[in-house]
Amino acid sequence: MGRPWVWENAAYWLLYVVALGAVLWHWAHGNPVLAVLCLAGVVVSMRLITRSARREDAVGPPGP
Repeated sequence: MGRPWVWENAAYWLLYVVALGAVLWHWAHGNPVLAVLCLAGVVVSMRLITRSARREDAVGPPGP
């Protein structure tokens, strides 16, 4: 596990996908309170994704 940034980015994307699906599911089934809470999870995950993309090691190890 020499590249922890890969797992970190994957975890943020997984959170995004699951939370977005939960927003749509709760909204479709008439539960706006849980939809809003899951939407907060989407916002947090988007923030984490953009924050990790701005770091120097987000894409991989630095070049030569």
